Amino acid sequence: MQPFVPPRTLAVSGCEVELQLALIAHMMQVPQVLLARPGQPLLCVEPGVPPVCRRVSVVPELLRMAAAVRQRLTIADLATSGKFSEGLRGLAPASLRFFASVPLIAASGTALGALCIVDTVPRQLGREDLARLEDAGRVLAALIGYQRGEDAVARLGADLVRATAEARARAASELRYKKMYERASAQAQIGVWECDLATSRLTWTDGVYDMFELPRGSLVTRELILALYDPASRREMEELRQQAIDRCSGFSLEVRVRAAGGTPKWIRLTAEVEVEDGAPVRIFGLKQDITQEHILLEQLRVTAERDALTGLANRAMFERSLGRPGLAGARQRALVLIDLDGFKAVNDTYGHSAGDACLVEVARRLQRELAGAELIARIGGDEFAVLMEVPQLESALESRVRSALAALTAPMRHGGQVFAVGASIGVARALEALAPQQVFARADQAMYAAKNSGRNCVRIHSDQPEGARRVS
Repeated sequence: MQPFVPPRTLAVSGCEVELQLALIAHMMQVPQVLLARPGQPLLCVEPGVPPVCRRVSVVPELLRMAAAVRQRLTIADLATSGKFSEGLRGLAPASLRFFASVPLIAASGTALGALCIVDTVPRQLGREDLARLEDAGRVLAALIGYQRGEDAVARLGADLVRATAEARARAASELRYKKMYERASAQAQIGVWECDLATSRLTWTDGVYDMFELPRGSLVTRELILALYDPASRREMEELRQQAIDRCSGFSLEVRVRAAGGTPKWIRLTAEVEVEDGAPVRIFGLKQDITQEHILLEQLRVTAERDALTGLANRAMFERSLGRPGLAGARQRALVLIDLDGFKAVNDTYGHSAGDACLVEVARRLQRELAGAELIARIGGDEFAVLMEVPQLESALESRVRSALAALTAPMRHGGQVFAVGASIGVARALEALAPQQVFARADQAMYAAKNSGRNCVRIHSDQPEGARRVS
């Protein structure tokens, strides 16, 4: 908001009406305020410019209507009102687009004219702006009535008291709206914040205090709050903040914090920089607690990537991991494919609940025996896949796979029944020259070699003509 500069002639004339008009121009943030009175020159006041009495015919129909009617008149865009637009030329350096007026009625009921505001751009006045304009019109009417001698001093005082009372009522209404905003913000877990760039002083609404689990109204400093940020989030936020200040722009970011009470949270931070005289003076915006949003997204991600029965990665997750750049060139990785033998007999003999229990137990044993593997996935009904690092010694890899096979074939218990399954296992190393699909094809070839060798054994793919060699 530009600073209020009273008309330069007021110190000499002491004209209360002109001062009131200048105050109205500043309050309504318009370039001109007009006072139209029957039989009087049109008085025009601009902030910082001496008041001018004009005897010009400016939109005669519009001014006559404003001065004659006893109700508010608002035209958001004069360019769309053809009968008025021509008469506006010559009133200001730029064509006027917006016009609003309120009638000036003395306490005696006499029509004193109209208070008009104009602007060079179309505008829409909100409810609060319209109320302020009407309040200003009542005070101005009291002053004019007093100058003309049509109202006694007591009536002038009464009008001023009434206008003040209505302004106070308006303030009470604004307070109610503020409380409504606070309640709505609490429901949406949103708060407003502001930081003075000269002093680093923080100003928060209650919602931000609640978000960081700090007492409402307590003194907060940037150092205190930044200490609650996750280090990576803090670095990213500070970088974007400085860029916004340098460019007088804004940014939006999701950050991780640990509230003062110890609760980990995700917060969406938006910021804008306020500029005065071309220099950034403060940065402000919104903070919103989006922790639950992140929890739901994580749940959706897990649902999309995990097998619902076993909790292992599903086939889609496995294929993404297998196709990840760098796998083909990673000599230290191996792909292990496992196909259960005799699983259909468990289902047919003991029922599907026993089959499900069998798959869950297989998953548990794989996680135990191959702990530290990069990925363990269920890629089919009774098929599993493991991506794992290859130890420096080839024998160590063979030993871990044999241990996993022994664990998988141990007896299982479910519902008072004891049963067991076998497993055919194929292993292929991820060589530098191989694409992920070739690695999978080699492991698959080795697994079928295990099945053809009588099942319940392991084959590791070899570049020898036989294609796979026996491990157990």
